[in-house]
Amino acid sequence: MHQSVVKRLLNCFAKGKADRYAISSNLSRGVQAYVVVVLVFTFSGLVGHDPWKADEAYVFGVVQHMYESSDWVVPMLAGEPFMEKPPLFYWMATAFASIFSHWLPLHDGARLASGFFMSVACWALGTTARIWWGAGMGRYAALILIACLGTLVQSHMMMPDLPLLASFAISALGFATILSRAHLGGFLLGMGVGIGFLSKGLLAPAVMVLTALLLPLCFEAWRLRAYWRGLLTAVVVSLPWCVIWPLVLYMRSPTLFMDWFWINNIGRFAGFSVPRLGTEHLPWFWSQTIPWFTFPGLPVALWMLWSRRHTALREPPIQYALVAFSVLMLVLATSSSARCIYAWPLMVPIAILAGPGACALPLQSERLWVGLSLTLFGVFSLIIWTGWVSMMSNGVPPNWPYLLRLLPVEFVPRFSVLPIAAAVLVTLAALLALWMFWRRPARGLAIWVVGVTLSWSLLTTLWMPWLDFAKSYRSVFVSMPIPAHTNCIASIGLGEGERAMLRYFTGRDPVRREISPAADCTVLLVQREAVFGEPDIDPSRWRELWRGSRPGITNERFWLFQRERGASSRLTFTGHTHSSPQPVIDKSPTF
Repeated sequence: MHQSVVKRLLNCFAKGKADRYAISSNLSRGVQAYVVVVLVFTFSGLVGHDPWKADEAYVFGVVQHMYESSDWVVPMLAGEPFMEKPPLFYWMATAFASIFSHWLPLHDGARLASGFFMSVACWALGTTARIWWGAGMGRYAALILIACLGTLVQSHMMMPDLPLLASFAISALGFATILSRAHLGGFLLGMGVGIGFLSKGLLAPAVMVLTALLLPLCFEAWRLRAYWRGLLTAVVVSLPWCVIWPLVLYMRSPTLFMDWFWINNIGRFAGFSVPRLGTEHLPWFWSQTIPWFTFPGLPVALWMLWSRRHTALREPPIQYALVAFSVLMLVLATSSSARCIYAWPLMVPIAILAGPGACALPLQSERLWVGLSLTLFGVFSLIIWTGWVSMMSNGVPPNWPYLLRLLPVEFVPRFSVLPIAAAVLVTLAALLALWMFWRRPARGLAIWVVGVTLSWSLLTTLWMPWLDFAKSYRSVFVSMPIPAHTNCIASIGLGEGERAMLRYFTGRDPVRREISPAADCTVLLVQREAVFGEPDIDPSRWRELWRGSRPGITNERFWLFQRERGASSRLTFTGHTHSSPQPVIDKSPTF
């Protein structure tokens, strides 16, 4: 009898183990499908093109200097200190460029850092949502992050704001953990503060500290000793991140330290450096930007709040999301500088709220979302495929007037096997993903993300050469007939991205007349908007060698002059050619 009981217990154990294995296996297959979609979206388009106007060009200029000089303290752009942001993204991009230098061009390797930080943000958000909302909820928070329109293009560029997004996601994971495991939560929160500081400066620590202090002030659930122990751990963990680099920078140059801390941090927020540095906060900017930038995450998050309106303020994840979102919006609204990507941290509390909200949408809303996703991205994908077929058949870009206002008609398409193979593979994979997600929870969200991923992947495979032809500076600087025996190249009005790309494609750093008016260079490069006409350069002293612009661009022109033999380097010019000591950065949207 004893053996019989033991045998039955073993059989029950074996059966239970098998059942658990089957459930776990099915669950893991489901998770794997979502992970694959996130990874395909994150890494599509990261390689295969030059640094693009506007942000990528100047960011890569700093990365190139770090790669060549091994100076990891002072960011340099085309031979000049560039103290706009702390160097974390530059460090990681330089590291990736070095690791992959045997297989990828330097700029492609550097761009992989963007994929790394985006992956960290998705992982941290997914883990946070799973801790707060339960098993299976993490995937939906990650999907919300990549579903939002503001994430689509800029997350695939070299952007120093990407580590900032990752830092807020890590800090959210710290808040999700700190009440139950104080030291682990404090460690993660401290890491978030430190990474945010080395990404953007004072913004992240200020927002995270305010959030941490307001939570126990507003809600009783956070008034625990464990919470304060966790905050103490966070302070200790964040100190090396927030102290070492500024201290080393100050020891290297107090002037550069003040340029970073006072001009680019305090000055951009308070406004006294905005006229010189650009990115002015225009009236109603955020009220116009937030709705489309956070779509569809924000409407789903608002639905989540409405559906739980009776219990919302008693739930820690909702408490955190409301406080973090409010503090971030307060900082953005009061800052004198504003750009779309400054709203990236808002995605973290939105995704935490919208993840479970996507699983509880009314049936009619879910069906509407599915229909919109299939129609919208089906049409986009069909247009991309049709345009590629037209280019391959006719040897010229498709004659679509609206498109030709954005992309240059001078492009000459060429057939390549690898892009078409990748495009076919991703199209078939998207159809498979639609079949897999059709009967799963949050079907509207999943199909929307599959559509976004398919459209972006097709765009960055089939149309990548055309996009690169339009957005790269290669054709401009490679075509310049720079004399071989030039001692140096002076420049007037040359933007930061253009200076970086001149260095990358020609190996020469420009000497800006704005800061070195007496530079005795034999070649002069002028950049000027077409509306101001041609530069008034004395033809008896300077002979024009070349003029041009990026393909399809009519408002941005370049002129290359060579000094006549025996002539002085003095210039005669009027109007817009007298640019400010630091030209305003063109940080318009990528497309």
